[in-house]
Amino acid sequence: MPGIWWTSVSIEIFLCCLTATTAHLLMSLGQTLFHRYLGHRGIGGRFCENHLHIHHRHYSGDHVVSENYLNEEANNTPFFLIPITLASSLGYLALPLDLFIVQLTAMSISFYVHLYFDKHYHVAGSWLGRFAWFRRKQQLHFLHHRYADCNFAVVDNFWDWLLGTYRSIGVDGETEPVLATEPEIATGDCCEPDQGQHRPLRPPPASCQATPVSM
Repeated sequence: MPGIWWTSVSIEIFLCCLTATTAHLLMSLGQTLFHRYLGHRGIGGRFCENHLHIHHRHYSGDHVVSENYLNEEANNTPFFLIPITLASSLGYLALPLDLFIVQLTAMSISFYVHLYFDKHYHVAGSWLGRFAWFRRKQQLHFLHHRYADCNFAVVDNFWDWLLGTYRSIGVDGETEPVLATEPEIATGDCCEPDQGQHRPLRPPPASCQATPVSM
């Protein structure tokens, strides 16, 4: 009996870990693809407008940090909630209740971590800056704001490596962050990525036009 009980518990733990890992990886991949194909291309509509015309105008070139996060008015969270709701609904229909709870919990935590990391990449003096792994991820994200056609992943950078959009820190050396302030919004440039090339930021295409941010 103890052997059967332990086998049952082991299988349950394995299934829970597998479900949680899969849920996070799907969230991470979804963020990367959304960021690349909707956040930087006209097909993204309002998502593209919020991301390029506000976020990338606040933080571009070497102006990549600020004392307070400057992107609160460009909220793309509702766009991410659509696929999350769909995935959660499919999980509810396909998974046992306990694994569905694990999936929902893992997706919620993953979603929060993505938002939290993205915010703290741009906050000067973030408490996470004490960790070398965070500083490396931050530098990779800074390269995205310099070129905008690479390093789309916020948390799991291996997705960029698999998708062919990874740009190493060693190419340019580490970015020395320049403080961006709300009255002086970085360089005012943003772009749609050039396929297969790394180019400095340029004005966005007409398909992704938005009302300029009034200061």
